[in-house]
Amino acid sequence: MPFLSPKILCRRHGLTPHKALGQHFLLHPDQAKRLVAALSLESGDTVVEIGAGLGGLTVFLAAAAQQVVALEVDPRLADLLSREIVADLPNVQVVRQDVLGFDFVGLSRQVGRPLAIIGNLPYQITSPLLFKFLQEKAAVGVLVLMMQLEVGQRLLAKPGGKEYGILSVLLQYHFHLERLFTLGPQNFYPAPKVDSVVLRGRPRQPEVPARSAEGLIQLVKTAFATRRKTLKNTLGGQAARWGLTPDSLVAILQSLDIDPNRRPETLSVEEFVRLSNALGEHPTA
Repeated sequence: MPFLSPKILCRRHGLTPHKALGQHFLLHPDQAKRLVAALSLESGDTVVEIGAGLGGLTVFLAAAAQQVVALEVDPRLADLLSREIVADLPNVQVVRQDVLGFDFVGLSRQVGRPLAIIGNLPYQITSPLLFKFLQEKAAVGVLVLMMQLEVGQRLLAKPGGKEYGILSVLLQYHFHLERLFTLGPQNFYPAPKVDSVVLRGRPRQPEVPARSAEGLIQLVKTAFATRRKTLKNTLGGQAARWGLTPDSLVAILQSLDIDPNRRPETLSVEEFVRLSNALGEHPTA
């Protein structure tokens, strides 16, 4: 089925976009094709589409991939997709499910290769979904994600600024992230109040690997819990988490040439990893 205007589809079927689900549908097929092209799909790839909506991306994904798993939590849209929009596309499976509960690892094992994942992320689930990708990284071959511009800027932020935070460190540790392009509100129906940015992420093997992924997460979350305080105060006050005293934690910072009076937002991803590894080596941690 060719690309159909979301305005026409909504009017034809008496649908009103659901604001609480962050439903903003792409208006232009050229932008949909641009997003699909960013995945660099091969004929044997399986794609998981997050929030298939009215099928604006789905129809182009189906032409490029071996299999498309189209996730859609809205029962109205899932029914329309299955019944009409992708009914003639045998390689598309519409799954009515919240993406936060989807088993990416299980599907990757089933198809025998990492997955291509694409979607326009509603603001309210962006952070939990990104943490899910961290946990299920083994299933990810490539991510192409559209999100609010300010969120994308945080993910790409460098140390030293107010945008640099927990997700900046963890996403940059696990993935090569690149900014592809931005889309203004005029590209969507209904038009959102903010610009959107499209990011691509591919799993990376860091030069300095974390010995414990969970240990790194714990450290980064603890450090940024009070981001305006110094490391000595923020981490020193939580030293018991690693079986340390405040003084011994400061000594570890100094042994790594990390000034205890620095703020967490100034540490690079590699410095967080080295600190996490050092804390994990403590015999009583």
